Amino acid sequence: MDVVVKESELEGRIFPPPSKSYTHRALIAASLSPKSKLKNCLFSEDTFATLNACKKIGASFMRKDCLIVRGVDSICTHGYFYLANSGTTLRFLLSLLSLSSSGKFSILDGDASLRKRPNGQLVKVLKDLGARIRGYGCHGRDRSVGSGGYPPIWVKGILKGGKAFMENATSSQFISSLLFSLPLARHDSELTARRVKSSPYIDVTLHVLEESGIRVERVERDNQHRFLIEGNQSYRLRSFSIPSDFSSISYLLAAGLIAGKVRIENVFDSRQGDRRIVEICREMGGRVRERKEILVAEKSELEGIAVDASDIPDLVPTIAILASMARGKTEIYNAEHLRHKEIDRLEGIYRNLKALGVDVSVRRDGLTIKGGKESFKGVVNSFGDHRMALAFSLLGLRGEVVVRNAEAIAVSYPSFFDDLRKLGGNIIEFRG
Repeated sequence: MDVVVKESELEGRIFPPPSKSYTHRALIAASLSPKSKLKNCLFSEDTFATLNACKKIGASFMRKDCLIVRGVDSICTHGYFYLANSGTTLRFLLSLLSLSSSGKFSILDGDASLRKRPNGQLVKVLKDLGARIRGYGCHGRDRSVGSGGYPPIWVKGILKGGKAFMENATSSQFISSLLFSLPLARHDSELTARRVKSSPYIDVTLHVLEESGIRVERVERDNQHRFLIEGNQSYRLRSFSIPSDFSSISYLLAAGLIAGKVRIENVFDSRQGDRRIVEICREMGGRVRERKEILVAEKSELEGIAVDASDIPDLVPTIAILASMARGKTEIYNAEHLRHKEIDRLEGIYRNLKALGVDVSVRRDGLTIKGGKESFKGVVNSFGDHRMALAFSLLGLRGEVVVRNAEAIAVSYPSFFDDLRKLGGNIIEFRG
């Protein structure tokens, strides 16, 4: 599907979608608990990948006004798991299936994009702790950071627990994956990780674990995270309400700053690191007001700033499109982990900005964007990445932009173009 977004004046109110990160984690915790009620879940391609994987493990789901989940007492499964494009699902399942007592291999696989995403650091730790794992790059010979462990991956138990260390953790999902599985291991564990990227997502994991009655002691010192985890614990999640997603809210805030006045309602506070987008918008000169559970963003003149992206990788596409119209220069740095997302996002952002005539340069760990453009006309590509489609469609609100392969938004925000239309967006979809 291709989408054309034309110049528009936006005004109105919108309810943002629930958090994808919280939904993934709540589905896992509920599937390991006796019985749970999950409210306000996000239903998207990525979260369906997790839900379907949990069903294959043995959990059952009934959808009423909330999602009622009956979990499993223990993991005893094997077979083929297709996880589509969801790296979160792959990494969480890799650890959980290391607990399986079936004695047989499970195979974790996905689409062409997922097969390019490395998991070598997580694979090494799981093997050190007792799991048996096979697959391309799972043999431990490739020592480069973050390399190896590409799907399809064969995994079986038993994960026993113990001491583990991870240096330069290229994804917080590796840590979160271990934090979900190690409480169920036979022995106590001590997990130490240094220089973790996207560490606020670990806060989200720990929040869900706390709600599930899982005990994890965390010690942070000198850019080092140390987790002490008791073994033989039991999940007891009873009820959990998913907060709104600040990654998705970032596109709505940007829409208001670019083209009108957008009122975003039902914005509950949580432990999401992406809440920093409110602060970043204000630092750029954006008019963003906050009252109780409401955010209001109004069309603003923006200024370039410097942004450390080490903990907020999912915000970088939004920041980049705001930078393209901001006066002066915006520096985005400490963003090298974006090269290991659904695509190489730094390269994708660079190519799309260049296609729209923006003065931009790319380096290994970030981007330099010289903004000040007032209108945008041209063709961009999502490259199959939902965040590229969501962010770059917004530049059409000041001109006319064609977004190729825009169906990628279904991964995290399926109703996005409908929501933009409700606000007054001029959007035309072409389905092939």
